[in-house]
Amino acid sequence: MQSNNNKEQRFLEILDTYKSVIAKVCCIYASPVADFDDLYQETVINLWNGFDNFRGDAKISTWIYRAAINTCITWVRKNKKHGNKVDLAPELPIQASESTKLSDYKYLQSLIARLQPLEKAIVTLWLDEKSYDEIAAITGLSHANVAVKLHRIKDKLSKMTDQQ
Repeated sequence: MQSNNNKEQRFLEILDTYKSVIAKVCCIYASPVADFDDLYQETVINLWNGFDNFRGDAKISTWIYRAAINTCITWVRKNKKHGNKVDLAPELPIQASESTKLSDYKYLQSLIARLQPLEKAIVTLWLDEKSYDEIAAITGLSHANVAVKLHRIKDKLSKMTDQQ
């Protein structure tokens, strides 16, 4: 019993440390098809279920990002087929000293929301200043593929801004 309490305590500490990472990923994938709270809850459940299998081969942050992204992509695909409609996600709390920064962030967030699921993951990780190697480890892509996809995503986002 003591071992299970230690496991729960370790998990809760990790969850507390990385809750903003999980929230950020869930917010990016939240849509009328995928409620933020449902995505967050499903991600935490999947992390808990996989916690015993985490061997430490990768950084804990890499494992959490990967689990969150995979959970969100799976949830969106599964529920999109059923045509489920739910409320949009709440906005992430942002501490911007200027309204311009907040406006720019919201604009960027709206552009990212229009990307494909894997593209969302890649650009979000890049914006979080993850290296190409870290992005590759999280997404399962090669370093070179990350570089190519990120270049294409940047072009796509640039074209989106030009259209508006």
